[in-house]
Amino acid sequence: MSTIARRAFSARALVPPKIASPQAIGAPKDALRMSKIVDFYSKLPAGPAPKQQVPNNVFAAYKHKYFDGDNASGVPLLHLIGFVMAFGYTCDYFWHLQYHKSGVHA
Repeated sequence: MSTIARRAFSARALVPPKIASPQAIGAPKDALRMSKIVDFYSKLPAGPAPKQQVPNNVFAAYKHKYFDGDNASGVPLLHLIGFVMAFGYTCDYFWHLQYHKSGVHA
C-alpha cells in the first residue's frame, strides 16, 4: 500500500493535532492561539449522537425502518419477491388471462 493511501486511511486524522508544546505555552501569541483552540473544542458536542427522527418521505421512512442501524433485515427482499409476483400476475391477466373468462380458448 502506498504512503498516500496509508495516510488517507489512518486514524490519526480523527485525533486533534498536538498543538501545545511545553516551551511555547507561556508565550502570549501562543496563549491566545491555545485559548481559541480550547474554545473551539469546548463547543463541540460531547456524548453519543441523538437518535434520528423518522422522515416524512415514504422511501426514506422505508429505508430508515429496514436498512439503517440495528434494524437491517432481509424483509425488503421478501417485499421485492411479492411485488414481482403481483406485477407478473397482473401483466399475465391483462395480456392473456382476461380472454379466458368464459372458459373458451380463442
